[in-house]
Amino acid sequence: MFLLDPATVVYSASDLSAASSCEWALMRKLDAKLGRIPAPTTVADDMLERTARLGDVHELRFLEQLRRTRLVVEIERPEIERIAIAVEQSESAFADGAEVVYQAAFFDGRFLGYADFIMRDADGRYEVYDTKLARHAKITALLQLAAYSEQLQRLGIPVGESVHLVLGDQNTSSHRLRDILPVYRKRRARLEQIVDERVADRNPTEWGDPRYAACGRCEVCDEQVQLHRDVLLVAGLRISQRAKLRAAGVKTIEELVVSGAIEGIPDATLAALRRQARLQLEPGPLAWRVTTPTAFAALPEPGAGDVFFDFEGDPLYQEGPAWGLDYLFGLVEPDETFRAFWAHDLAAERKALIDFLDYIDDRRALHPGMHIYHYAAYERTHLLMLAARHGVGEERVADLLRDHVLVDLYPIVRRGLVIGSRSYSLKKLEPLYMGDRYREGVANAADSITEYVRSRELLEAGETDAAAAVLHDIADYNAYDCVSTLRLRDWLLDRAAETRVDLSSPAELEITRVERELDQVYLDLAAVVESIPPADRTADQTAVSLAAAAIDYHRRENNSFWWDHFDRLRQPIDDWQDTRDVFRIDETTVLRDWSVEGRDRSLSRELLVIGTAAPGSSFSIGRKPYLVYETYRPADENVEPGARYAHKRAEIIDVLREGLVVEEKLTKVGEPYGEFPMALAPGPPPQAGVLADAIHGWGGDVLRSWPMPPLDAAFDILRRAAPRGLLSADSDIRSAIRESLLTLDHSYLAVQGPP
Repeated sequence: MFLLDPATVVYSASDLSAASSCEWALMRKLDAKLGRIPAPTTVADDMLERTARLGDVHELRFLEQLRRTRLVVEIERPEIERIAIAVEQSESAFADGAEVVYQAAFFDGRFLGYADFIMRDADGRYEVYDTKLARHAKITALLQLAAYSEQLQRLGIPVGESVHLVLGDQNTSSHRLRDILPVYRKRRARLEQIVDERVADRNPTEWGDPRYAACGRCEVCDEQVQLHRDVLLVAGLRISQRAKLRAAGVKTIEELVVSGAIEGIPDATLAALRRQARLQLEPGPLAWRVTTPTAFAALPEPGAGDVFFDFEGDPLYQEGPAWGLDYLFGLVEPDETFRAFWAHDLAAERKALIDFLDYIDDRRALHPGMHIYHYAAYERTHLLMLAARHGVGEERVADLLRDHVLVDLYPIVRRGLVIGSRSYSLKKLEPLYMGDRYREGVANAADSITEYVRSRELLEAGETDAAAAVLHDIADYNAYDCVSTLRLRDWLLDRAAETRVDLSSPAELEITRVERELDQVYLDLAAVVESIPPADRTADQTAVSLAAAAIDYHRRENNSFWWDHFDRLRQPIDDWQDTRDVFRIDETTVLRDWSVEGRDRSLSRELLVIGTAAPGSSFSIGRKPYLVYETYRPADENVEPGARYAHKRAEIIDVLREGLVVEEKLTKVGEPYGEFPMALAPGPPPQAGVLADAIHGWGGDVLRSWPMPPLDAAFDILRRAAPRGLLSADSDIRSAIRESLLTLDHSYLAVQGPP
């Protein structure tokens, strides 16, 4: 965004993206360009700068690919004073029918943009391509594609039906332009409106200006949040809650503490926010209060075999189409002995995972009751991801979850305590328990990644000693985090003792087995290729691996649901209320109390629940969600210590404008209760039934024929073999399809049909 003259602001596609994220921050930057305020201060972000550099490399790599196969017209990006020349060159390239135009320039008097790639299709129409490091399409990226497509339309250039993102994993994500253009035009009109409004208003925009949406979290916003003592200082307070508080005249953290009832925020939620704010305002050392002692029941008895675990990972590492590298698996034992499993590429990451799991297996053999403590979900999530990525250890990781070996301390802290800190990160909690070991200002995870990248650069430059010294510092940082997790566990044990909460026993923590047993055919097929890294497999070996995965698919998907389900029952609701098909309940009305309805034999009741549905959720009559209870525990069911109870005998019987009507039935031996659920959560997945049995039977045929590939259509598809059968090149399409179909030999035929 820049000033063409005192009254004309020129914006770009990136400004559209910025406005989508935070209108207020963009307007603040415009105020600076208009000379009304000093430019907002920004701190250099190593990760963002590295992302930009990698994005440039990705763009140039794609350009080189195009140069080898197509004629590319490249437009040099000029100084703004010479933009007309670049625009004219771009228009001439399209008029001449260029195959590809790189960095085509557009300027309509207000919008200025440079498109990465615009390519001509077989029909002579042009479609916009953009390179993005992301692995999934984002709406902001699609808006940029729509912006350039509209500029082509403005110039009368034939435009194709689609736009395309060349993603960081080397896949291309294509989208229909007609689906995106209406959204783009609405966003563009909104941007022009607020820009013109800002230019006309000679005063700088004030914090809290209701004309502009503020994210409250970006660097520009955060400066104002702290300056104005905004309620967003309160840990866990959401931007939607801030809007309701401001509507009631409550703007600061101090005003929140003494506020009354707020329309749209349930009393219990408001009380929790006030309690958090009050503690953050307490002077002196970091304040804390125990709020829910029962949360400490999730802590197991400490044991000599326990370990305290922390990953270090680089999300921007790329190797082929794969992204991300967990370069250090670090842990300490109870005596603070530190162990490190390093990985500097994906092959080493696979080995580090195996070595780590071998270490854990050996330790569990010596200490059957051992636990792996960590803080927040990264370790659990990435162990599952790594096992799936490398095709090793999936069952061993599942066993760690099933046997409750992994213990996340974060939900215990969040549910059991209130800490007088804006953040509940491990670093912010350390003044409570690290004592003389506390290192104020110790490096964070982003610093570790930056240093790790520097160590690799030093190694490539031949400076091996310097590279080793950097790795030593990273290991020291990781060891400190592991010791911090150990000290936090011990501090929480003291809180449990003070509140006289019994620690959980292994039997109480055992999760009821809900998954199918392992299929022996799956195990035998997987064993055929288990020792061969995926990148080194032949087409037939890859097909065997995919066949094994197909047999185990339903069991793995089932497991995935249950691990997420049990995790929801442990984690604070703020961390999962935006999960699809979750409905957070703010208010409950009893429409029919416990009674026997019709021919039912058990008691039931009907509840009208009002609240907030997670984005993308679909609630319809007949759906059977779980009802999640915060404090209620039925006497006839075993509920994991420290976790919530999920009641499965529930059904949505009506969907109203104001909320959902849910019928809840008692278990056969249960007693009526007066407590209400706090949320609806996704119900269990459908049973695979005969489908899983059929895939098992097919897998057995594959196994029996191995090492010869079976005469089988499905296996041919998995090994990417051409169909067996005659396809006549001389026939018309109908005859060719007919001949191919009639001559198929246990193979397949792909035909484009109606959607």
